[in-house]
Amino acid sequence: MASKKKVKVEISRGKYVEEQGFKKLGFKRILRSFKYSFDGLKYAYIHEQSLILHVIVMIIIIACGFGFKITPIQWVITLVMGALILVTELFNTSIEAVVDMVTQEYHPLAKVAKDTASAACFVADMMALGMWLVVFIPKIMSIFR
Repeated sequence: MASKKKVKVEISRGKYVEEQGFKKLGFKRILRSFKYSFDGLKYAYIHEQSLILHVIVMIIIIACGFGFKITPIQWVITLVMGALILVTELFNTSIEAVVDMVTQEYHPLAKVAKDTASAACFVADMMALGMWLVVFIPKIMSIFR
């Protein structure tokens, strides 16, 4: 059974936040926020095979959207569902990283955290697939008429 390490957590983040300059407003803070976001995207792109696969699927879906001349509302559906997939993949990556940071040993709750994060990705994938079928099946069927 995994040993539980006691971690001292400061309830107030005030001192840390002040030291890091997170509370200061300004253009530098905005640029730093963008940099951190792009660092996260870069990490996920380099280390997460499923994210790369989803980006490839999105490129194919967008190409199909142009090819089939989908309507504006169909574009909204297509792009929102694609974004949902990418967002859930990024959350899944962050949850897996936190779990791995906390314990390298097997723990049933670590498995639950990782499996449910993965399940969220699966649900988003299935929802997107269903919506994309609703958008593209009629277009594909019209080719054969």
